Amino acid sequence: MLLTPYPLECSELSVRIATSGCQSSRASLVRSLGLMLKMAVEPTPSQARGLQNVATPWCWTPGGTWSSVPPTWLVMYTIRDVDGEEMSYPLQLTCPLHQPWNPREIVCEENYMEVSAIKQVPPANHKGLEWMTPPPVWSEEGLREWRVVFRVPGDQQGSDGRPSMKEKTLPVEMAHLLGYHINTTETRVLLRCAYGSRLAYILQEKGIEVEVVSATILYKHHWTLLRVDASVACTTNKASMDGKHILWRFPKVLSTLVQPPFRDKGLTVGVEGRYLSDCVARQRGYDIQEQDGAVEIRIPFGAEGGYVKSQVVDGQYSQSYFIDLFYMHQWEDSQSAHTEYRSFRPLSIIHLPQTPILINKTNPSEGQFSVSLGLFPRDVSLSNITVGDQSLAEQLGVYLSQVPFPNGTHAYLLKTPFSHHLVSQKYLGQGYRRYSLAVTFTLTISPHSDLYHHPATVEAVLQDVVLPRVDGGCSDKGVRLQLHYGNMDTQWEVYVGGRRLDWELVELGDYALETRQDYFSMVIPLYGLGMAYEGLSLQGLVVTVKITLEDRETAIQEHTFTQRCVFLVKELLVCLPDSRMVVLVDTSRVSSAVNPRLTSLLDASCVPIETDGARALYSFSLDSCGTSTTLVEDHLVYTNEVRYRPKVPIDLKTLSSPYPQFSIPIGCIHPANGTRALTIYQPRALPAWPHSRASRSHHHHPGSQQHPFIRGRKRNGLPAGG
Repeated sequence: MLLTPYPLECSELSVRIATSGCQSSRASLVRSLGLMLKMAVEPTPSQARGLQNVATPWCWTPGGTWSSVPPTWLVMYTIRDVDGEEMSYPLQLTCPLHQPWNPREIVCEENYMEVSAIKQVPPANHKGLEWMTPPPVWSEEGLREWRVVFRVPGDQQGSDGRPSMKEKTLPVEMAHLLGYHINTTETRVLLRCAYGSRLAYILQEKGIEVEVVSATILYKHHWTLLRVDASVACTTNKASMDGKHILWRFPKVLSTLVQPPFRDKGLTVGVEGRYLSDCVARQRGYDIQEQDGAVEIRIPFGAEGGYVKSQVVDGQYSQSYFIDLFYMHQWEDSQSAHTEYRSFRPLSIIHLPQTPILINKTNPSEGQFSVSLGLFPRDVSLSNITVGDQSLAEQLGVYLSQVPFPNGTHAYLLKTPFSHHLVSQKYLGQGYRRYSLAVTFTLTISPHSDLYHHPATVEAVLQDVVLPRVDGGCSDKGVRLQLHYGNMDTQWEVYVGGRRLDWELVELGDYALETRQDYFSMVIPLYGLGMAYEGLSLQGLVVTVKITLEDRETAIQEHTFTQRCVFLVKELLVCLPDSRMVVLVDTSRVSSAVNPRLTSLLDASCVPIETDGARALYSFSLDSCGTSTTLVEDHLVYTNEVRYRPKVPIDLKTLSSPYPQFSIPIGCIHPANGTRALTIYQPRALPAWPHSRASRSHHHHPGSQQHPFIRGRKRNGLPAGG
């Protein structure tokens, strides 16, 4: 679609193009819209990117000269939208020259190099010749007789170690065919060519590769032969990484462009078409130094002035950094009164692996994790987080926010309370514990929605552990224990009399459980598993239950508790592992009174060690007191008797005894081979009741989990507590 041409100032052109929505990385076309167009205003970064799809000018008309009427160009530019459709617009450009041309200007662009030099004109007071008006300078007739002398390295070595130069003289038409664009105005001569042209050559300057086109343009002005040095040289080296900086080096003096004596007039650096002052360069971290005849420019990776693109390469987050850099160097030498050398160079570092910075801002006293991950450019966004094995953690009580920074980057802040069920804990001893949070950040890279997963684990140590507390007592049903949870109930293993507390022990031992808010109680019945026998006397059966809390990971005992109870019993037989038998017999159950002091075992010398009005207590070795031993299959059966042996007067011994016949068989069974265990036999079901109690204990803190100390799986219904 063609529009009516309308006049437009250069700055207005830049604005209009900048708002066109196109994308690009260079502004070379603006700098070369006409063969001798010198724009007074360099394009901004957005303007430069707006020129990617601008077509080469198809019509240009110089109007006047630079020193009088500003030149005017009719320019067509084309915009291509995302669907590939193109729209063309004509623009009439009027660009006044705010500064005069320098005698020689050299431009090193991204894809071409160019030199523009002042044309020598014979003096106006030249005598003896009648000057004719020359043909139009932009016509073929004006260039027909021009010649270009190219100097290229020969096969011989010169005295300086470099190849000697040989010359090739070509007409302008032939130079055009070789890719050298040569043109002229009334006052200037221009040569432009692409890199790698046929007559270019490479040399090393201060260890830096430089591409050179060494040329002299010869032309006649009537009978006078004139020449213009049209040599141009541009560095072709790329940027490299020097630590965390991008490094670009170029020779301060290009020997092929300078004829001594050399007078430096200063060097200026710019970014994206704008010169930078020394102050701005320092603020951005740019470092410009001269080292051994070379200028070194160091730019921090990601610094202002360039832009960063994120990628994911083989699962690794990486960044590419692009910056459109140029520098201008001015000097004077014997060849040119003033040379302005401008080099426009897009520098890039591609796929530099970057590990996002994880900062643990956690203050343990606040009771929560505070973690930030960054820094990311605008093309990175957080799409998900996974805590433990659960995603979408923000719905699980995890706070997440984005933190922007002035340089356009951002980070993500994650906050999670220590009490969160996905935060793991480990007891370290001395009341300290370590909280650990395992989190995976899932980041999306635009525009292709590539995913990057960044796992991280953060830890915090806090002295806040309250150990579980155990207390107990004696009840008419057995030994009653209360296990208070503390605040790290999942850290401990509980052992009852050396047996690990699990559901199997609870069921086999017939334990009765009762749950409360901050503890649960457990009743171990008399003679139940986990109960230890201490002794038997006329005062009762002495038993103890020892509770041990052990760190599950280190197996270190952190806390022990022992409950001792004495239960009154009338009759009891205890088989001890050390091959002893302890028996308490009740003589009151016979119809006639039996004095327990007058009882004995089969061996009459084995008498009670303790008696009262109704009971007798015996304690003896299984290989004594008339005990008999019988092998039954793989067990040894030990038997004896408690007999009543009253003192009968001599004169009554021959008569039938008036005293009752009293005999109680007793015995123990042990394996013939193997370990012997404690066995307690109660002749008849007699209730047990507390006689005395004692306890030791520590610490207290409420908990809420149901039976957190019991391991394993519950198999059957359990009895209620009493």
